[in-house]
Amino acid sequence: MLFGQVAAVLAGGAAVAAAGPLSHSIRDLQGAAGHAGLGKREIPSSHVLHERQLPQWSHNWKRTAKVPRDALLPVRIGLKQRNLEEGAELLHKISNPESPHFGKHLSSAEVIEMFAPEQSSVDAVIEWLVSSGISADRISQSANKQWVQFDAKAFEMEDIMLADFYIFEHVTTGTKNVAVDEYHVPYEIQEHIDFITPGIKMRSDPRELKKERRKREIEQEARHLKKRGFQSQHTELLPINDHESTSPADAIPSLNISNLTPAHCDFYVTDTCIKAQYYIPNNTLAAPGNELGIFETLDDHYSKLDLDVYFSTLYPYIPNGTYPTEKLIDGAVGSIEEAGIDEEDAGVESDLDFMSAWPIIWPQRTVLFQTDDQFYEVNQSSATTPYLGFYNTFFDALDGSYCTYSAYGETGDCTDPACLDPVYPDPNGYQGQLQCGVYEPTNVISISYGGGEADLPAYYLKRQCNEIMKLGLQGTTVVMSSGDYGVGSYPGDFGLESGCAGPNGTVFYPDADATCPYVLAVGSTQFQFASNTSTRPYEVATERFASGGGFSNYFDAPSWQTSHIEAYFDEVELNFTGYVDAGTNFSDVGDGVYHIGGRGYPDVSAIGDYFVMYTEGGWYRVGGTSLSSPVWGAVLTLVNEHRLAANKSTVGFVHEILYSHPEVFTDITEGSNPNCDSTGFLAAPGWDPVTGLGTPNFPKLLSLLLSV
Repeated sequence: MLFGQVAAVLAGGAAVAAAGPLSHSIRDLQGAAGHAGLGKREIPSSHVLHERQLPQWSHNWKRTAKVPRDALLPVRIGLKQRNLEEGAELLHKISNPESPHFGKHLSSAEVIEMFAPEQSSVDAVIEWLVSSGISADRISQSANKQWVQFDAKAFEMEDIMLADFYIFEHVTTGTKNVAVDEYHVPYEIQEHIDFITPGIKMRSDPRELKKERRKREIEQEARHLKKRGFQSQHTELLPINDHESTSPADAIPSLNISNLTPAHCDFYVTDTCIKAQYYIPNNTLAAPGNELGIFETLDDHYSKLDLDVYFSTLYPYIPNGTYPTEKLIDGAVGSIEEAGIDEEDAGVESDLDFMSAWPIIWPQRTVLFQTDDQFYEVNQSSATTPYLGFYNTFFDALDGSYCTYSAYGETGDCTDPACLDPVYPDPNGYQGQLQCGVYEPTNVISISYGGGEADLPAYYLKRQCNEIMKLGLQGTTVVMSSGDYGVGSYPGDFGLESGCAGPNGTVFYPDADATCPYVLAVGSTQFQFASNTSTRPYEVATERFASGGGFSNYFDAPSWQTSHIEAYFDEVELNFTGYVDAGTNFSDVGDGVYHIGGRGYPDVSAIGDYFVMYTEGGWYRVGGTSLSSPVWGAVLTLVNEHRLAANKSTVGFVHEILYSHPEVFTDITEGSNPNCDSTGFLAAPGWDPVTGLGTPNFPKLLSLLLSV
């Protein structure tokens, strides 16, 4: 991720207004409904509470009106998939060198079949709906049978969900959402469904919050290139001509090459420094189909001019005109030249991803996965976007079974205001259908975006995490940055300046989706010289920003990590304690600040600061775990080159073997990741929640992964 994000409390949009061509807008609903209210509903003993708003989601909202009983709502019911535990067990076998299943990855069709919901679940939900008054001819299913969808009037869904739909208004921003406080379903139905939308979650429009953050940034004299709750993050662009400066500066058009020597790798990091530090030789392999995949979104586009200038200046053996293969999703555009964006507005994130990884893997190529048309890309990068969902259209394009279709022309994955995804056809842009299963995933995908773990509903992130597990079953490694705010989230998340949780802002707030146990989460380090006579730097946790790390509130520690977590706490004395259950709004944490038993992250780390790059018309230095992630993506791409040359499978889900062999890493034992009014966690011998297992020793790593 990039450190300098405009950390945004995610904006809210009304499901009724944004989900499709419905009969009422929010304003219409408000005007028609007035401020009518209902008494408390009687809940029969046959029903059970399925979801309820949490205080941290709703404390800044006020009810303004009852939704009119005849308002048309687009309804979707997510069905529970089957074999998820079996999938995790199979992934363990495929990634365990001692297993006869090692390296025997599944095809996409085999994965789809394995996880499709039981037909009995589909039948039970449809039977329940029909018995509740929704005729069968109004109900449809997604192609993979994982969703049931239909349109219904508000009064119908209120009777079915034993709930009342209200229009809620955010007290600060004025954003309006349609939601319920809670809803119930029959006991016999609960086991078959994940969630119903529209439902419980709401999100504010962060325009005013963003303005306040911008004021703080000006006061702090920091240039943060931020966008929204889920976003890229990077440090302010530092001047290229003053290695002691930590303040932002204007670009300079030329570069003093004399600074780019091994003796200056601590403040002027290039791929030459990175390859030397990790003992990576020049690559000569380029197996077809082994290109490194890079994910981009949020109106962040690479510049062809920037790549040409960068390569011709620092790596002239990479010819001008070397650009990624563009796999554009749902009408997306690739470069700024194609998007009609000025050079000074080039995407720093996109430029950084390609500039940091490509010289390491050359002559291998890269693939750009860019999501969504310009209407959505620009909209989602603005402070007022109602489209809060993240990654779903990307996973749709890789896996057709992840797609869903709904009535009235709405196609997408989430219609809940808490996680609203782009809808296609888009009358303002791409007018084709949502692209489903149109691209093969690359063997390694690097992602440098993220947000707070609770910025999207738990069910949303867990479904995505299961999808990443499925990619692992097919031999794909998903590498993701761990965040740039230490044990907290971005400033302003959870409504607090620190980006931390709890009433006093002292509870640690982990990152998403880096906490998914099937993601290889990457923390950040920086190079330092022990003395003026040192010829080789050592590494410490980054100091200019704090490497993201900690323990998930959503995911438990996987079996292959538990002994490492136990060893860490046996080794390190901390001046804070943890909690077992956060309770509602972190009400049960007591004095605890982190989740005991949660999945620990990051898994590994790599260089994360003072990288020299050309962007926005000039030379800068930049950092963030957004640098660390593509470096690890490049390392694993090189490993796959050698495995493929030896007629072996790709490494895929590589976690278990890495955790079993810490000797292939350089252990980082110095540094911490402060935030939340604490020191954060401390780096220590072995795995730690600051730098993970450490940074790669490529020859040792390659030898290990070629031996299995």
